[in-house]
Amino acid sequence: MLLEVKSAQLRYGEVTVFSNVDLDVNEGDRIGIVGSNGAGKSSLLNCIAGDLPLFDGSIVRRNGLTVGYLRQNCDFVSSNTLFDEMMTVFARQTALTEQIKEVSDLMSKQDPDGQRYRALADKYQRLIAEADATDAYNSEVKVRTVLNGMGMSEQSRQIVSTLSGGEKTKAALCKLLLGEPELMILDEPTNHLDYKTLDWLENFLSEKKSTLLVVSHDRYFLDRLCNGIWEVSHGSVTAYRGNYTKYKQLRAERQKSQLAAYEKQQREIAKLTDYVARNKARASTADMAKSREKALERMTRTEAPSADDRPPRFDFSYTSEPSEFPVTVKGLTLNYGDKTLLDQGELQIRRGQKMALLGLNGVGKSTLIRRIAAQDAHDFGKIVFGKNVRIGYYDQENLNLDGNLRTLDQLWFDNVRMSQTEVRALLARVTLGAEDVNKLVRELSGGERAKLGLAMLMAKDCNVLLLDEPTNHLDLPSREALEDALKAYAGTLLFVSHDRYFVNSVADCVAELSDGKLAVYEGNYDDFLSRKNSGGATPVEQRCKPVGTYRNARRRAEETNRARRLKQLEEQITELERQSAELNEQLYSPQIVSDYSKLSQVTEKLASVQTLLEQTLSEWEKLGEE
Repeated sequence: MLLEVKSAQLRYGEVTVFSNVDLDVNEGDRIGIVGSNGAGKSSLLNCIAGDLPLFDGSIVRRNGLTVGYLRQNCDFVSSNTLFDEMMTVFARQTALTEQIKEVSDLMSKQDPDGQRYRALADKYQRLIAEADATDAYNSEVKVRTVLNGMGMSEQSRQIVSTLSGGEKTKAALCKLLLGEPELMILDEPTNHLDYKTLDWLENFLSEKKSTLLVVSHDRYFLDRLCNGIWEVSHGSVTAYRGNYTKYKQLRAERQKSQLAAYEKQQREIAKLTDYVARNKARASTADMAKSREKALERMTRTEAPSADDRPPRFDFSYTSEPSEFPVTVKGLTLNYGDKTLLDQGELQIRRGQKMALLGLNGVGKSTLIRRIAAQDAHDFGKIVFGKNVRIGYYDQENLNLDGNLRTLDQLWFDNVRMSQTEVRALLARVTLGAEDVNKLVRELSGGERAKLGLAMLMAKDCNVLLLDEPTNHLDLPSREALEDALKAYAGTLLFVSHDRYFVNSVADCVAELSDGKLAVYEGNYDDFLSRKNSGGATPVEQRCKPVGTYRNARRRAEETNRARRLKQLEEQITELERQSAELNEQLYSPQIVSDYSKLSQVTEKLASVQTLLEQTLSEWEKLGEE
């Protein structure tokens, strides 16, 4: 065992971040740490790394354990060039090779039969053996390999302190990888990395068999690397075996089991309570009632499963279909300064396709999607839109938002025909509640601004969506909610994303921008990788298979009726949940508890409301699946 966490508790003032945490890390473990923003993931890493003291409990490390810690957005300061800074990891090996050279030079000046020569020869042999054991002669090769794999070869002669923030974080990760500590602690290591670098990093870590603790929103990364997941939620940390996909399955099963046990005990409690209330006053049954009352007191109460923070409910819809080819790019050239990003680019998107636009950092993906969204007259004939196309564009920088407006006004001014009630309801659906609507947009967090930007698209009647990094700043539940919404969206989609799990889940076609050219591949991200690795690129002239999106009048009417019914059910569910909460509160009020007649009435009404709520939820889920 490398590390053990015992009864750990962390508090900031009166706020408890987590408590009663018991965990262990064994050699070869690769543990992904997940949880909503602000749940305490980074705080847990800081405690394990020894940077943050626990309020209570302990963290025991194996004697001599070497730990490497990559912090988010670390400020890597050094006056060395990037290459020279990486070589400091191999200071011992560099000193060995210099000593070997010095001893070799001295030997060349000595009499081969002399005592001094023999002493130097013995030292030379010892140094050579140590150099072989530490692989000293391959130090430079290792540095160049890692820098190349991490896409930093071009910066190798640049002074570290002059690198950008993202490049400094990548440089810190390179140094950590070269150091090969026994335990690597990585906080969001996939930020700033393109898909090619991510693929290299995953392979590198897999081959090294490193022990890892990693916080990441990159579910593809967690799936490929991890054999365990720690979930930080509601002040506790729960450990699961398996990768991210397995964690989701086990978590759902655990919650289902917990809920069943809780509901079973609640029924038993209600039954015993009812018996005591009805029989305690009767002389003939008072003893039995007291016996049941004592049983209630002795009962170890099963806690209700902690309610997840409700994820946003995204929904994108439209009322009219575009023509068969909503967007066509013909001979488009894009330049940035002296660099050509796209040279006579060709691309055609069919109605209903969901196309991911991939490429390395800086190749021009955002520039291309922004150019298409601009619908500029200067691009007439080079960017052609079909008939009846209504485009919605999501900008990863949220430049369409006015920081001086209230959140409510930002959405309302963009959709003046909506009532204030409708605007508030739409914001609530993306979990921007009453405490958020009066905030200035500039005061919102990155995730909140992303949700506002997506809500603005939801309010539009868009049959073509152009999305530039829509998952940036979203936590995992929000990303999964967006995935579900886009998979259900019947319109046409072109999007840029570094989230490979998201691409894999949503895309049915991948366009890669590389060296100023566009190449199109059928299928999702896994299919794209498979074809890339096998050298099976599909020329841009070979289009993705057509996606059938024709809907006749009858089907459109059915979908309209289904959408209307879904809205009615959502309103009904909200009202029934409100009634259920009120009745539950009444059950514990002194006036009701002391009056058996009123208690029975409230209990019966609550049972009726819950039955109706279950029926309504069942219908809502069925319609949602359809």
